[in-house]
Amino acid sequence: MLYQIEDFVTAETFKGLRAQTVQFDKEIDLIEGEHILDYLLRTDKSDKHDEIITSHILNAVIADSCQFLQIALFASLQQRLTVTFSLIRKPFVYNLLVILRLYLTSDFLEKFNKEDSFDTTGISQEDIIELLNATENLLLSKSIKASDLYDFIFNPAFPDSLVNMSNKALHPSTTRNKSNKTEIQNINFVFSTKDSILTQWDYLYRRLPLLLLYLNEILEIFVLDHLKLDNDIYVERLTERANFFKQNNAC
Repeated sequence: MLYQIEDFVTAETFKGLRAQTVQFDKEIDLIEGEHILDYLLRTDKSDKHDEIITSHILNAVIADSCQFLQIALFASLQQRLTVTFSLIRKPFVYNLLVILRLYLTSDFLEKFNKEDSFDTTGISQEDIIELLNATENLLLSKSIKASDLYDFIFNPAFPDSLVNMSNKALHPSTTRNKSNKTEIQNINFVFSTKDSILTQWDYLYRRLPLLLLYLNEILEIFVLDHLKLDNDIYVERLTERANFFKQNNAC
């Protein structure tokens, strides 16, 4: 799953996320010091401006998520689960919301471009649920339910949500939420034993495949649509993924 996500920022197929070209019929008249993106806005070419901004956001957020996930999985191999849970927080608790808001809400780019206090992930639990619900019918994997994604990642009342688990990994003591409250005579994750690590691994590798599959499918929908790519590319990715699942299930 992670290799397929990495393709979006490394493969030639998706180079449109990394570099964009703007063509003009005549020589443009830039004001001294004016950036080309500002020129596009000034000359009523906001659609092209937003297309470029969207590409940059997608490329940067996907690359950032891959870096966090790569190091998280490496830390897991080293049995450093505190590091793993801390690192996987950003791709799913934060970066995922940026991706969903960018594609599914009409005012994200407007606020991103103009509001210096705009919080790209500062939305209510109700809005998070609405975003996840909006993606459910888009997914090829019908077994992925919005309600499960919310519980697995964001639900503050769910003790095993990624929000709560990563809070415990990041903070020596958690006291504000009874769902992840630190026990008496304990410091979160610090006293982990071999049995604790096995439990944490069980949690991680039961949840992570589904979360990576969701992120992968969402990015396929958004990126292929944004770059106007041929449907054959989507079929190739599905075939590659199906073969991977078949080989690993056989093992």
